[in-house]
Amino acid sequence: MVAFESKEQLMDIFNRFWIEARKETEVMEKLTKSQVVVRFDIEDPEVHMTINFRDPGPNGEIGTLSFDSEVEPEISVWSKSETTNKFWQNKLSTTVAMARGQVKLEGSVSKALGLLSKIKPLYNIYPQILKEMGLDNMIL
Repeated sequence: MVAFESKEQLMDIFNRFWIEARKETEVMEKLTKSQVVVRFDIEDPEVHMTINFRDPGPNGEIGTLSFDSEVEPEISVWSKSETTNKFWQNKLSTTVAMARGQVKLEGSVSKALGLLSKIKPLYNIYPQILKEMGLDNMIL
């Protein structure tokens, strides 16, 4: 599997991804209704990424992406970066990955699994971002 080269690369990819993801208004509306805060604790490299659909951002927007946030998440997801890369390309069975210990979840499992169906359209955006950034080697 392919991991991210650095914390900066991972953050750059996800910042670009989230700009495009927020354009998917139907997905964002569904996620806003969930009022959930999810933190992704990623290893190799270590990054703590929070997506907040509960608290408005600095410009009043809902669905903010931040790194090293102090906001208490409702759901925490741990994985290595290569697993994160695989997940956002829809190449990972989350339930199998959880059973194998490749993904660890704290918080409401049922709510987390419910979010999976809502984010499916975002899986098409992530590999496009990798391609635009010349990171074809990360596309699975």
